[in-house]
Amino acid sequence: MTLMTQICGFVLCALLGAVRTVTPIGALAPPSAQTIQQPGTFSPVCTLPFDGVRNPASDDHCAIKGGSSDPAKQAESTAKNNFCSPTHDPDTLTYQKLLDLQAQSANIPKELPDRKEVENLGEGNYVSYVALIKNAHYSDTTGGEAVNCNLSGDAPNDIHIVLMSNPNDTDECKSTTAEMSPHYRPTNWTPAKLNALGKPVRIKGQLFYDNSHSPCTAHSRPNPKRASLWEIHPVYSIEVCKSNNLDECRTSTDPAEWTALE
Repeated sequence: MTLMTQICGFVLCALLGAVRTVTPIGALAPPSAQTIQQPGTFSPVCTLPFDGVRNPASDDHCAIKGGSSDPAKQAESTAKNNFCSPTHDPDTLTYQKLLDLQAQSANIPKELPDRKEVENLGEGNYVSYVALIKNAHYSDTTGGEAVNCNLSGDAPNDIHIVLMSNPNDTDECKSTTAEMSPHYRPTNWTPAKLNALGKPVRIKGQLFYDNSHSPCTAHSRPNPKRASLWEIHPVYSIEVCKSNNLDECRTSTDPAEWTALE
């Protein structure tokens, strides 16, 4: 055996040994790294019900299932991100109807991997609700929430709208809620614009059961305060009534009485 043959044989064995001892890259990752969810990006699966503008802070970082690996949270986020309810002949919501839905939902658990029970009560329906805006603000801006991939800041989070059905009532425990999603949110939809309207509004969108919260009771005033966990989420459109009279706006059948907030 020549010296060259011995050298080549030694090198070949060394290489083969290296191949035998290599561990797959995935196996080197710690267990926690293997469970990290990639939030992805958001792309509409239907024609949006409003003139939306891509919101990079949200749409480039958070997909339809949000940022949680929990099946119940993913189902909740998918429902919250439904922009595809048929937008013809909305069901007219009343304050009493929202209270009645809350009473029917009293025993529904917080964790809902399957949302059939709330869908049977109306979740996913296209609805219309006339009320007064008490307050609108960006919500969960520090740490975010699962549906928005726990991103911080105004742009990637919902606009929470506190709605009152009685112009003389200021108790938020008697309020109901609408939420403007950050996904493709029109640039004119801001808390400042909403808070400056000063007139009754007609909000249309998807009826949603927000089982992650709790309603006010005689003995409890949790935050965010509300009378019912049934809300409009996401908002598809918002219109402003010409009249200042809430009852007149509720009964109006004249399209000219309403101006869309584009």
